[in-house]
Amino acid sequence: MTHWLVLPIVLPAMLAAMLVLAARYHLVIQRVVSVAGTVALLGLAVGLFWQASDGTISLYQLGNWPAPFGIVLVADRLSTLMVLITCVLAPLVLLYAIGSGWDSRGRHFHPLFQFQLMGILGAFLTGDAFNLFVFFEVLLIASYGLMIHSGGQKRLRAGTQYVLYNLLGSTLFLFALGTLYAETGTLNMADLAVRISNLDAGNSAGIRVAAVLLLMVFAVKAAILPLHFWLPA
Repeated sequence: MTHWLVLPIVLPAMLAAMLVLAARYHLVIQRVVSVAGTVALLGLAVGLFWQASDGTISLYQLGNWPAPFGIVLVADRLSTLMVLITCVLAPLVLLYAIGSGWDSRGRHFHPLFQFQLMGILGAFLTGDAFNLFVFFEVLLIASYGLMIHSGGQKRLRAGTQYVLYNLLGSTLFLFALGTLYAETGTLNMADLAVRISNLDAGNSAGIRVAAVLLLMVFAVKAAILPLHFWLPA
């Protein structure tokens, strides 16, 4: 078990904490550390993608707890590709924020940016549906702060609306996960695939309900028509 797989999650989390605690009032230090961190993440993402490019699937069991009881990270071709795309875009977005001076409008832009990267990369690498929910909430909490970054009445009103609708989506997410666990007894994605495939068609009503709830959750969070009513603000 290689520890490289957990670094895309641990690195931005540590950088965010360090920026809040040690460089809160030093914008230049925040910029340097944040850019260096995103470049390091890009290097890690390239390495993970290269490792998975031949079809190798890497597993990381936190605390050596075996699935489906422990937290499991999975690196396959799809997840590492999504991680790589995120890590390519991250330094470009960060450089734009620095060049436009957007990061100077508040003290917490760079920590929030790193926390959002942590949530996004964790959501792509997790092998457990509940931890997908956890990482989603991490990136959403960071996005709440980024949305109201620099303040203003209009931005605060739009951010409040964004928070309320996403909290509604998160509640539906929990209902869906609870339904899945009640029907299958697990939330590990690989284990779910096996157990769902073994269910009789007549006993799949709960799974269908959970699937519809998950579809609604991601449609709300991604503002997909017709659940995009919060986006115009």
